Amino acid sequence: MPQESPNPSTNGTSRSAQQQTITRVLRQARSRIDPRDIPGFAAVLGPRHKPGLTQDDVSHLLGVSTKWYRNLELGKPLNYSPTFLRAVRRLLKLNDVEWDTIWQLVHDRKTPDAQPARAPRVGDELPASLRAFIQAQRWPTYLCDYRWDLLAYNSAALGDYPWMLHGTNVMEWALTYPEARTQLIRWEQDWAIPMIAQLRLHAEHWVGDLGMQALIKRVCADPVARGLWNAPHLPTLSHPDAASTRKLYLPRQGTREFEVTLLTMKVDDLPSCRLMTVIPMQDAPIHS
Repeated sequence: MPQESPNPSTNGTSRSAQQQTITRVLRQARSRIDPRDIPGFAAVLGPRHKPGLTQDDVSHLLGVSTKWYRNLELGKPLNYSPTFLRAVRRLLKLNDVEWDTIWQLVHDRKTPDAQPARAPRVGDELPASLRAFIQAQRWPTYLCDYRWDLLAYNSAALGDYPWMLHGTNVMEWALTYPEARTQLIRWEQDWAIPMIAQLRLHAEHWVGDLGMQALIKRVCADPVARGLWNAPHLPTLSHPDAASTRKLYLPRQGTREFEVTLLTMKVDDLPSCRLMTVIPMQDAPIHS
């Protein structure tokens, strides 16, 4: 938080202006979100036909209390975590200017564009032919490494899973993000437990990998995911079963449920990576 000014009245005026800016930015962002673009919204919170989210909507989708989100929108100086603020950014689709403004006013410093420096990713060196292959698929297709870091995805995947635009780790999104629990039907039984089982197996295989350990730490910071991680009778799976199906909601499809199967493929030139295609078992929207 900013240091107190020698002139309390000046500092109070400045703080009030900051609070008003935070309120204005977040309220405007809420007003322009179309609930129909949020997968599973209609099924969980009821159908809506006009743009705009309420504070209750936002707090539910973020997995926090309405009071906590309302405090942020009112600009109250509380200890909002970076993870929470980034979730707000994703849900409300804050542009770069809005995001920089919110971060700086809340934390009194510029956005951490980043994140701590990381080693170059495989995705930076992907063969052009592989990228072209991924883009050419009509169904959602993406490439991730053994830590489930996204390396590439096609437009169909981005249309169904908008969070991919932010380069979010696949495992972290599915296991810890509130919006995943809205979009993925029977989240715990059909999605989370099999994925936790995969993560446990990878953790044993990549024991000394610092990135893997960091992923596990982020996942287990979520109390629900941590409970699944500690479950004594997890299934033994190395990858999704291509014969099994799961259900999810898709953007702008209301309460309609879509049944899909996940096809996992290896890429010979990238042995530690997996190519994933989400195949619908019925007619689904095709993204151009």
